[in-house]
Amino acid sequence: MRDVTGAVVVEVRYFEYFAQALGALYAVVPSLGLAIILLTVVVRLLILPLSIKQTRSMREMQRLQPEVKRIQAKYKGDRQKLNEEMMALYREHNVSPFGGCLPLLLQMPVFIGLFYVIQSPLKYLEGTSQLARDLQDHALAVHRFFGLRLDCSPTWVYSGQESAGASCGGGFVALLPYLLLIVLLGLTTFYQQRQMQVQRGPGADAQTQQMQMVGRIMPALLMFFSWGFPTGVILYWLTTNVWTIGQQRIMFRVAPPLPTAGETKSADAPAKDKGRGDGKPAKAAGKGSGKDAPRAGKPAAGNGRPSGAKPAPATKKKKKR
Repeated sequence: MRDVTGAVVVEVRYFEYFAQALGALYAVVPSLGLAIILLTVVVRLLILPLSIKQTRSMREMQRLQPEVKRIQAKYKGDRQKLNEEMMALYREHNVSPFGGCLPLLLQMPVFIGLFYVIQSPLKYLEGTSQLARDLQDHALAVHRFFGLRLDCSPTWVYSGQESAGASCGGGFVALLPYLLLIVLLGLTTFYQQRQMQVQRGPGADAQTQQMQMVGRIMPALLMFFSWGFPTGVILYWLTTNVWTIGQQRIMFRVAPPLPTAGETKSADAPAKDKGRGDGKPAKAAGKGSGKDAPRAGKPAAGNGRPSGAKPAPATKKKKKR
């Protein structure tokens, strides 16, 4: 019983801290929608070092793809040995195939906190904060943002359920702005996943296939679950997607993908031939420089006859003598 009570206290304290952060941003910008957007920016700035590390890890994973495929082909029948070799390769290059999940996992506490605070803001806010006072005096105006109700979910809007002492809407016409928001959420999620796949490059390895599957499923899942989320939460997730798209575009432009091992070898091969410095021609050129030159069907340097021509008449007179 004590453990349950302690967990409840920690949960309430977390929501209170989260509500205070949202209230502090609302004091700077007296708009709940803009406060949610600013909260998203603050969260993304806090996890920016992890996002940079994720991008570097992804680029290194791309460079290691030829080595990964070689290990997979070598230990195809030995699952345990394959896993051991793969883990050893990742440790050697200090990369993790699951590094891209960490920034997403770190956003989940913010997502959960925002979900509960928007549903019951006065439960976790201090009565002295500006946000709490505005919610007590005119809650309906606080929750309005560009024609949306941040405290209402699309399901509530369609069914006409009440929130903050007023109906969320009712019918398909009232639902249209919320549908647009959900569609934007799906499109930005798809584009964000597409960015990652393009930077990974083409390939049929298991990890690339998993990324492609996630890129197809994730937008549909978010759009489906968004029907039950408060609109403020959908706004937070949409802002997160827009920030991530811009951040990835900048990172990929500043630090383009590294060439793979195969590309590096093919690029270095001509340089090795040029940099011999011994003055000797290539083997093929060396063998064909003398007697082999006429065999190629090219005219001789002096008489202009092809290599396969019959001997000159002067040669025949020489034989008669």
